Amino acid sequence: MVFLNPVETLRRVAFFAVLPLEELERLAGFCAARRLAKEEILFMEGDSCEGLFIVQSGAIKVFKTADSGREQVLGIDRAGSTVAELPLFDGGSYPTSAAAVEDSALLFLPKREFLGLCRRNSEVAFTVIRTLARRFRYLTTLVEELSLKEVSNRLARFLRDRARRDGVRTRRGVEFPLQETNQEIAAEIGTVRDLVSRNLRRFVDRGILRLELRRVIILDVAELEAQAAGSKRSASAERTVLAQT
Repeated sequence: MVFLNPVETLRRVAFFAVLPLEELERLAGFCAARRLAKEEILFMEGDSCEGLFIVQSGAIKVFKTADSGREQVLGIDRAGSTVAELPLFDGGSYPTSAAAVEDSALLFLPKREFLGLCRRNSEVAFTVIRTLARRFRYLTTLVEELSLKEVSNRLARFLRDRARRDGVRTRRGVEFPLQETNQEIAAEIGTVRDLVSRNLRRFVDRGILRLELRRVIILDVAELEAQAAGSKRSASAERTVLAQT
């Protein structure tokens, strides 16, 4: 597990990066370190929010859990990101839960110090607003995906985004490691594990991708993009496959 100097950790956060070194050092003096093992809970829905969590290393998932136990992942925050800032401003409790998806290290900045900084520094405050606006835009897109798109489209978008973030172009195609299990993918795209497995097999059968253990090789980038968009091309190909089964 990697621990960075608190000042360097704060500097990696967009709305602290604008601060001079002296202010970063002052804030770092109020921060407390926190370690989480994989799958350990950071906070639960309904807990009171006492301050701002900043990811130093590892990854934290923010999620909702239904009464049935089914989980919907709303986002994964990695190094340089903050976690669930909203309750700091509306005074309410956490509307979601958060847990580590791998061994993680975080800093905790008390609410009083963070809100005091926002009041003193308008540039920081506006950067925080932009961060919240980006999260809202992402959640709006997520609602659209879950409401209006099929599982195959959502899975294709998930794979396309991973390819863009981690993919390396080789002679075989665009390759990237798939670290998430099918259950974790299902939680992120709003479905169940069996449908993830079924649609992965369908993508393999159609020659869109190849799976080698937990490594993905995208063979047909254009068709994966079409599937992610839910375009007429992908719908037509899907009907052809169904007609052959």
